[in-house]
Amino acid sequence: MTVEIVKRGPVLTEEKLANFENNNQLKLPEDYKSFMLQYNGGKPVPCDFPLIGHREESSDVVVFYGVDYELKALELQKNFDSIIGYFADPAFDKFFPIANDSFNDLICLDLSDEHYGAVVFIDRVPMWKDYTAKEIYVIADSFSAFLDMLYEVEYDD
Repeated sequence: MTVEIVKRGPVLTEEKLANFENNNQLKLPEDYKSFMLQYNGGKPVPCDFPLIGHREESSDVVVFYGVDYELKALELQKNFDSIIGYFADPAFDKFFPIANDSFNDLICLDLSDEHYGAVVFIDRVPMWKDYTAKEIYVIADSFSAFLDMLYEVEYDD
């Protein structure tokens, strides 16, 4: 299924994206950088994705964060800064937040050497009770594969 991106962020230049990477000491995957240069975040349509191994069958992407968004809650830098220190556990050090779902759980890129470029889902609900709880689910091997798996949930009438 083809994914349409609506409510995109402002135009993002290669220079500005490179500055973002350099300022944050990151090396983002090429497919994600291409997406950012084309759309700079936004709302995917369709927006649902399967959650294998999770108690829920699926979740959704409310919005992909972007650089220099007017609405600061969707600003990539703000969301990256908020994950630093939010998770006290070093197990979260290599996750880069790119989006959130309807329940404010995180969709992240894994920037570790072992799983570089994979997309993971971090269920934050268990952390409300126990901040050391880790519910991390690999969704896709790459950002491109993640976009390819988005679908629209069909509800019974």
